[in-house]
Amino acid sequence: MPFYRKPRNFTPLLIAAEKKAIKNGVHHYIFTSRFDRYVGDWKNDLKEGKGLFLTVTGKLYEGDWYKGFRHGFGNLSNRLENGTFSLEYRGEWVRGKPDGVGWRYYENGNVYFGHWKRGRRHGYGKMWYANGTMYVGYWKMNLREGLGMFVQANGNRYEGHWENNIKSGLGRFYHMHTGQLQEGCWIDDICIKSKMSDILIRQFCDIPTEYPIPPENLQDSKSLLEESEFWLQQKIGDIDKQLKHCIDQMI
Repeated sequence: MPFYRKPRNFTPLLIAAEKKAIKNGVHHYIFTSRFDRYVGDWKNDLKEGKGLFLTVTGKLYEGDWYKGFRHGFGNLSNRLENGTFSLEYRGEWVRGKPDGVGWRYYENGNVYFGHWKRGRRHGYGKMWYANGTMYVGYWKMNLREGLGMFVQANGNRYEGHWENNIKSGLGRFYHMHTGQLQEGCWIDDICIKSKMSDILIRQFCDIPTEYPIPPENLQDSKSLLEESEFWLQQKIGDIDKQLKHCIDQMI
């Protein structure tokens, strides 16, 4: 007479069903609980590989995934009222945040291209502002820090050291309208000691000075400057030698 004996070790039906439900490979239209939509590769129930993720709020990410995070290279866009998409970020990602080199397009019209770290501008980069100004130089967690050049809308520009997003340390300011160069020390965005001289194109500027600045008559001015404690304490800034590419080629 046949009989059935329940095995000692067995897999419950619930666990077996969960294992079969784990997503691997390419899947089409996987929806979340709030109806976000994902199309792409999976590995062990996590997004990994190439994929497209569209949220109900209109955020669209297309690119690389790793263990459920945006990781690698990808584009982030926003859906407009007419159904088209406006690019927000294009570049490298690390665990869901911009990290590496990438473009960022802001809603106010500003555009940034350069290095990122944990979702913030960090390292060398260029920033074009909607008001016509521009900054090229180094950043530290979204703030201008180190060597950099800021060009105003009227053409005047500052080249020198920055600290905490303001001019601080040694620098040069080119007065392009009057044709003069101001070299000196900045503290808290204000030049407190400087030397004025004419630039070569002074006569071709918009409103050049009537007479050129006479040469200095102070004896041993260079040695006096080198011995000045105030001058020696000013910061200059260093160029990051770890950059893989020449900063002039980052266009």
